[in-house]
Amino acid sequence: MEWQRKLRSMPLIYWFSRRMTLWGSISFNLAVFINIIIAFFYPYVEGVLDSPLISLLFWILICFSIAALFTKRYSIRPLIVALILRSIYYLGIGPTLNILGALNLTNKIVFVVSFVGNRGTFIRGYKAMVMDMEFLYHVGYILTSVLGLFAHELFYSILLFDLIYREETLFNVIKSVTRNGRSILLTALLALILVYLFSIVGFLFLKDDFILEVDRLPNNHSTGLGGFLSWPGPEHTLLAEDGELDSTERACDTLLMCIVTVMNHGLRNGGGVGDILRKPSKDESLFPARVVYDLLFFFIVIIIVLNLIFGVIIDTFADLRSEKQKKEEILKTTCFICGLERDKFDNKTVSFEEHIKLEHNMWNYLYFIVLVRVKNKTDYTGPESYVAQMIKNKNLDWFPRMRAMSLVSNEGEGEQNEIRILQDKLNSTMKLVSHLTAQLNELKEQVCTLPDPRPTLGSIPGVVGPSVSHPLPLAAAR
Repeated sequence: MEWQRKLRSMPLIYWFSRRMTLWGSISFNLAVFINIIIAFFYPYVEGVLDSPLISLLFWILICFSIAALFTKRYSIRPLIVALILRSIYYLGIGPTLNILGALNLTNKIVFVVSFVGNRGTFIRGYKAMVMDMEFLYHVGYILTSVLGLFAHELFYSILLFDLIYREETLFNVIKSVTRNGRSILLTALLALILVYLFSIVGFLFLKDDFILEVDRLPNNHSTGLGGFLSWPGPEHTLLAEDGELDSTERACDTLLMCIVTVMNHGLRNGGGVGDILRKPSKDESLFPARVVYDLLFFFIVIIIVLNLIFGVIIDTFADLRSEKQKKEEILKTTCFICGLERDKFDNKTVSFEEHIKLEHNMWNYLYFIVLVRVKNKTDYTGPESYVAQMIKNKNLDWFPRMRAMSLVSNEGEGEQNEIRILQDKLNSTMKLVSHLTAQLNELKEQVCTLPDPRPTLGSIPGVVGPSVSHPLPLAAAR
């Protein structure tokens, strides 16, 4: 925070620092252009420049760049390429490379200034500056540009490795090798031990089978490294029938030469060391031993050990890719502030996008933290004092973890709606009960006012009924 405040007081450095991405893109594009020129024209042949093809390409790129400026799709790269071709045509390849190299070096220095301006590297001390690997990488980039400008043009080829720094996918490819470097190194050490053991067996029992075909250079009498790897002797060089040097030579007269041959040819051939050895006859006494030797080397070294190394690298790369996908998925579906997932906002009045942009905007929280740190303590409000103390104690309890105001209000409104719905259902049920009770009372009254439908004894023919003064009981009438 203090460094950013100091940086804003220096307008020039602040202007450079705000455009650090632009300077990085310019450096990479200049490095690509320089290496394209070297790849096409090195070593420099000035007669190529007189070809009308250069002028034709220049006008084609000029037309393409004008069309690109209107579409705003390809930026100004075609125009830059056209200017480079025109410079090659008029000035030559060497001066054009010097101009591009000087521009690349200057631009990279500007990039380092902007990098330091954003990081505040110099104010953190020399130890932090030396331990900052990114800063050392950019310093190495500048030294390589200086070597390419003043020592030799081919040093510019190293600058293309900047693509690994710029692309995360390629960086993960490198990390797939370095992340489990110990496992890979131990497996490689096991492979070397096995190669050493197979070399000893070959030196002791199969020395005559290590005969390789070679393509000799004419009039080449220098021994070079071969004089160190193999002792000179009558068996080392094979002569043809006409007395000239044969195209074959022995490759296992010493143990060191056996080790080099098995490692060089055995690991690079798909079938192992047996692919480059002499093809034995089935009538030879060592034919079974040779078959076992070739098969063991193929199965143990080629199939098992080398595939173990490849498997570690492939599994590490797959883990890095899955971690990257998981991080991207978390960033897309989880709020950075409260940790609530996207499905919590389904069927709510506030969507997940509105929540992370308006309600829990992480940049607003960052601005608030910056405000608390730069603001005078005597001017703090109550919440600001609380947050400042929590930040000082490195306590994040002031963050709304697994909570959101929109969800709380929605839940409260939902409960009130449910209570209102239940109250309405209760009122309608009471009205229905009252209506049914009234209907039941009316039905009861109607039943009570109806006459008795049962017949008397006098009304039945052939039966004399009793007198009126002596009525029979209802049970006797029955």
